[in-house]
Amino acid sequence: MKKLNTLVCIFFVLSFLIVDAACAKSLILHNATFYTMTGSMDVTENMETVSAVYIQGSKIKAVGDDQTILAMRKPGTVVINLEGKTVFPGFIDPHTHLFNGAQPYFDYNTLDRVQAMAVENGITSFGNMYTDQEWLDFILAYADKGRVRNRVFLYLNFNHSCGDVFGNWYEAYAPKEALAHNIWVNGIKIYAERSVCDGFSSRPVFSDDLKENLPEDSLYQNSRLHLSEDELSAVIQRADDLGYQVAIHAMGDLGIETSLLAIASVLEGKPNINRHMILHNSFLRDDMFELYENSDIVALIEPFSRCELNTYLRRGIGDDNIAYYKRWYDLSLRDIHMALDSDWPSYGEQTINPMLKIHAMVTGSNIFTVYSGECDEPIEEQTLEVLQCLKMMTIEAAYALRAEKKIGSIMPGKFADLVVLSQDPMMVDLEDIKNIKVLMTIINGKVEYGEYVNGRLKMYHFCSSKRSCTPSISDSHLRHP
Repeated sequence: MKKLNTLVCIFFVLSFLIVDAACAKSLILHNATFYTMTGSMDVTENMETVSAVYIQGSKIKAVGDDQTILAMRKPGTVVINLEGKTVFPGFIDPHTHLFNGAQPYFDYNTLDRVQAMAVENGITSFGNMYTDQEWLDFILAYADKGRVRNRVFLYLNFNHSCGDVFGNWYEAYAPKEALAHNIWVNGIKIYAERSVCDGFSSRPVFSDDLKENLPEDSLYQNSRLHLSEDELSAVIQRADDLGYQVAIHAMGDLGIETSLLAIASVLEGKPNINRHMILHNSFLRDDMFELYENSDIVALIEPFSRCELNTYLRRGIGDDNIAYYKRWYDLSLRDIHMALDSDWPSYGEQTINPMLKIHAMVTGSNIFTVYSGECDEPIEEQTLEVLQCLKMMTIEAAYALRAEKKIGSIMPGKFADLVVLSQDPMMVDLEDIKNIKVLMTIINGKVEYGEYVNGRLKMYHFCSSKRSCTPSISDSHLRHP
């Protein structure tokens, strides 16, 4: 009986610690390497680090060394010793379809599952790049129940991937408007080309120069733009006048060029204050880089893959067009804002894993299961540095979402969105990056996911204004069905 009482006491102590850390009004994390991500994109620059962070409520109050930050401890402050681990700002995925993963089911539990997958991979904020009226209504009903854990930036669709136009329905929702807790309208989504449509694959649209390299039986011979340059300019002009950001799906060089020229015609040399951006940017000619620079147009990109390139070849891209494929290194040499996304789940379920994305970008190898078969040969010509990739998933991704003043770096006044890693991706061998694990994810100063802190905390979910702070064990195997 005495032994049973002891076990009961231990259970309640541990339960208190879990709730305390999850719902504390102030929290100190120390004895770690915190990469603040406040420097430039210059890969030769030494990145600023601190060893401790003080969090008060949902925001970062102070950063510094252990001695300074620990001296700020108050009664009730929870202190967590991270035992030398590595911490980054919460990872941001500016182009996903995470919430759309539940769309075939219209099921709240599936939305719970994809969010669990996101926080388990250190994703604290994401852009959901397909939202029509029906789906928006469902998301808002879900949010009203207090179940949104991530910071979600919605892009409301002007048209469908098949080309059908929805029109200006999005104007009922003001740009940057908070529709619910953790849900914002950020902009509109436009398909310049056909994406996945009625079960068929996307159809990049190529210029005459690249079309000359296409085989006669190429699937891309008859690809057509959904909107002409003038039509696209009119849509962008309306959105820009109202303060919406525009995110344009464009993969082929003609689709991208048309989008670049349409944005430029709207801006007329003025700053791109609404951060209009192009998604994918898959095939680029040399003369197009200047168009990005001149109008400060944001480029969102995904990891390259030999398997994806082989798929293009099978569908008739033509060997001579390989040189135009995913020129990320060439793009990085220019004065262009770039952010690394997943387009989850189009490139495979594993693309939600930031460490696998970095591994693909820095080695040219890609182990995402959507690309199966004999395609192990890496694409090394356009690889980037680890620091570039980390910036493209933090401060540059925040810039792409027009949120760099609130998230994307570790500094006082910003929201306390943090991810603790098992190893430092800046220090390990490139091949070992893919093995790095997320140990803890913090959003708004609350521990949303945690596997490790002095052996005390297990995985648990969250507390919100509509929920009690009762810990609940999460299922680490939850995945999109």
